[in-house]
Amino acid sequence: MDHYEMVENLRTKANVTYEEAKAALEASDWDMLDALVKLESEGKANQTTPEFTTKEKEEPRQSAHSEVKGNLSKLGAWLKEMLRKGNNNQFVINRKGAEMVSMPITVMALLTVLVWPFSLVLLFVGLFLGCRYSFRGPDINTSLNDMMGKAQDKAAVVVEAQVE
Repeated sequence: MDHYEMVENLRTKANVTYEEAKAALEASDWDMLDALVKLESEGKANQTTPEFTTKEKEEPRQSAHSEVKGNLSKLGAWLKEMLRKGNNNQFVINRKGAEMVSMPITVMALLTVLVWPFSLVLLFVGLFLGCRYSFRGPDINTSLNDMMGKAQDKAAVVVEAQVE
C-alpha cells in the first residue's frame, strides 16, 4: 500500500482530516497502528465502531402530524376525483320516452343530502308515475342502469296490478 492509500485509510478510520492523518503517519514512521494510537491519545480520532445485529431494521415512524397530513391529502385527492366524476356524469329522468331532467350527479347528490325527505319522496313517487331513472357518462357502469331498470320494471308491474 502506498503512502497516499495509507493516509486515506487512516483518515476514514479515524475520521480526521488528510493533513492530520498524514502528520500522524509521518510521526509514527508510517505505521498505521501507531498513527491511530497517536491520534487517539491526542483526542483527534473519532472512531465509530460499526454495529452488527440480526434484528430487522425498524422503519422510522412518521410523526402524527405528518401522518394526519398524508391522510388528509389522500382524502382531498379522493374527494377531488369524486367531484370530477360527479360533474362528468349525468343523472337522467325520462318519462314516456322523453328526457325530462338531466343534471350532474354532484347536483343530484347535493339535493338528496340537503333535502333528502323531499327528494326521496319525489324519486319514489316518480317511479310509480312512469318515470325512468338512469345514469350516463364516461364513468358509468352499465350494470347500475340494468339494476335500476329491473326495479323500475317491478314498479310498473305493481302500478299495472293496481290499475286493473
